Amino acid sequence: MPQRMPNPQCPIRIGEPCTLCFPGARGPHDCGLVYLVQSDPEQREELAARRREHLVTRVR
Repeated sequence: MPQRMPNPQCPIRIGEPCTLCFPGARGPHDCGLVYLVQSDPEQREELAARRREHLVTRVR
């Protein structure tokens, strides 16, 4: 049985795969954009609100 490669999801662009859009990133785990958003309280809260909204629309 062939093994499937994991497809990491972008934590910023909700619902989309990680496309390595940040130079030097190897995935969401070392992405500078993710770090910047998570280190800013206002951006982190806005992202959390978007995730909640995405979850509600996905469940419908």
